[in-house]
Amino acid sequence: MRVVRVNNGTAVPLVLDAEPAAGASDDAAQIAARLYAQHAASLHRYLLVCRCQPADADELLQEAFLRLFRALRQGEKIDSPKAWLVRVLQNLRTDKARKESVYGSAEEGEMQQKIPVWASHAPSPEESVLHRERFDRLEKAMQALSERQHQYLLLRAEGLTFREIAEAHGVTIQSVAETCARAIERVGKLTNE
Repeated sequence: MRVVRVNNGTAVPLVLDAEPAAGASDDAAQIAARLYAQHAASLHRYLLVCRCQPADADELLQEAFLRLFRALRQGEKIDSPKAWLVRVLQNLRTDKARKESVYGSAEEGEMQQKIPVWASHAPSPEESVLHRERFDRLEKAMQALSERQHQYLLLRAEGLTFREIAEAHGVTIQSVAETCARAIERVGKLTNE
């Protein structure tokens, strides 16, 4: 087992398969560990925002990186690792949902708890009410989006390009761009009502 330090300095275990196949180098493990350190935190946040429970997100993330390691060990060329991982995570989420026959949903207030504290001062009661109202409108607008629109916007927020999102979902770049544009327009209309 390897322990990888992610951006915030937290030690996170990365459990890879036992030894590589005879003659295979340790390159796959090193690459997988490096990619884990680079992308695990943002992919974990993505899963949480996609309404995965923290334990499920950990499990899905571990499985995705294990599959990445296996693919690298077998010599598969992966041009865009983050997009590849997103696609694997999407497939794993779909498989998990099919097995459970029920899609998870965010509990009331759960999203509020995930919002980081941005201000260095305590807001006034008026600011708190306004912030809560804005957040409620945004949350309702995001819930009104289709699953695809929601996912594409989240992936864009995580820094993926249209090309990477298209590769991850097996669609055209144009399709991703149009879906994002419609989603942004819809969120804008719903939050300004």
